[in-house]
Amino acid sequence: MIKLGIIGLGEVSQCMHLPILQDMCETYQITAVSDVAPSLVNFICKKYHIAQGYLSAEELIDKADIDAVLILSPDQYHGEYAARALRMGRHIFVEKPVTLCVDELKELIELYKQYPSQIVMVGYMRRYAGPFLKAREILEEQPLKTEYLRFRDIILEAPFFIGQTRPIFYPNDVPEDVIREGGIRRREHLDRAIGADATDEMRTTYQMMTGLGCHSFAAVRELFGVPKKIHSVTTAAGGQHVVIVMEFEDGFLGTYELVNNQNIVQFDAAIEVFQKTRKLLIKYETPYLRYQPASVEVIESDDSDTKTTTYGPDFHDAFHTELKTFASCIENGIQAKTNLEDAVADLELFQEIMHVMAQN
Repeated sequence: MIKLGIIGLGEVSQCMHLPILQDMCETYQITAVSDVAPSLVNFICKKYHIAQGYLSAEELIDKADIDAVLILSPDQYHGEYAARALRMGRHIFVEKPVTLCVDELKELIELYKQYPSQIVMVGYMRRYAGPFLKAREILEEQPLKTEYLRFRDIILEAPFFIGQTRPIFYPNDVPEDVIREGGIRRREHLDRAIGADATDEMRTTYQMMTGLGCHSFAAVRELFGVPKKIHSVTTAAGGQHVVIVMEFEDGFLGTYELVNNQNIVQFDAAIEVFQKTRKLLIKYETPYLRYQPASVEVIESDDSDTKTTTYGPDFHDAFHTELKTFASCIENGIQAKTNLEDAVADLELFQEIMHVMAQN
């Protein structure tokens, strides 16, 4: 049984991690939680029968009876909490992005070298989804030249889905000084990542990429590697709508579309791989509704016929799968594929995207 502490009790924690961990009660025991809102800590402790509640992440890391910690706090605190947890001998699951700034991530990697027996896993849950793994298997076992790649995140945010499904506790007692300090810290980390002279639009786009885009880019680079060149970056809606054209090592182009729009009543996230005689479509559903059917569609053609094969539906929850993987890594002393070193590629790529965006 892994004794677990959870830092951050917001929407994602309440919608995904806490219910899943409750289902995994034979693997995990949640022994402590922390958040900056007293009412939220009290609510979660009561709902999930958790003995230890803290208003300080530092106190949880230092004092709680835990083997591992889930870091689900705002992005600007991930690196600090992960470093502290390493020094205290905890295994770590940290939601993406590990940090907002690649320099901070590299500093964390250097610190981690002193604690090689501890597991540090990054929450790229789409890379653990069944349809993604099936698509990778097909591409590896039946290789064909890729001619074009298209991937996208066209989304309506969580409130549309949450309002119809799972009740969320929203506290109103977060101290003003904590809110203010968090904003200052986020600004400082963004300054360090993309420069103090970055425009507001660039800051918005960078946060969209680190918050949502990294899921898609991390999945794509597992399949095809890191793009060798970013050709263009076009934005609208203050940086919340983004279209990126890139080139991969094998010479094919790829496009990424990111649209964050509250007037779009859908969630359209997918990876489409176009090859001479085959097309693969990996479709992702909103993470705010659990256990939705997912599949990968393969269309194959020759001179005389076309056939479509659908693998699925797969009802496994990718969040559940990655937490199961985290437990297995701890029990067997092996690192997950989504580790600290793996995450560097995304932040370096996003810096290059910002560089190209600044030149437009």
